Amino acid sequence: MLLEFAASPGSLQKSFLKRKQNFIQESVKRVEAIKNKERESEKLEARQLQRGKSEKLRSRRKESHLSGKNGALANKLKKVGEVKVSSPEDRKSAEIEMHQRTSRLYNQLEEVKNRKEEKTRQETYAKNREKAKEFQKKMLDKLRAKRTSKAP
Repeated sequence: MLLEFAASPGSLQKSFLKRKQNFIQESVKRVEAIKNKERESEKLEARQLQRGKSEKLRSRRKESHLSGKNGALANKLKKVGEVKVSSPEDRKSAEIEMHQRTSRLYNQLEEVKNRKEEKTRQETYAKNREKAKEFQKKMLDKLRAKRTSKAP
């Protein structure tokens, strides 16, 4: 890159503006090129995804056609344009199943298991303390009864 020095300040200003405009134009071109590459990669990914889906669908169809037992299963599979209509009973049972599954998964969490174990441990400790107090009270009553019977 050659630097040109001009004698007048006006020409320096002009060259600065010219270089600034060139820089802006080049950066706009770079941004557009990047955006084009992103669009192309998105299109490619979409094509690959579509191919993967169609291949899976083809393999499912082949599997269902190959075996007679899976033929009934293939008929039960949802079709793309098929809409399922459910009755209120079905919705209610599905909701109940969903709640049961959620609570089961929640109870399987390690943190929840530890919390429950700690709670049962604390309850056991409290029961044992109560039993110890009752035992101590009975022993004191027996001891007092012995002292009162010996005193007369």
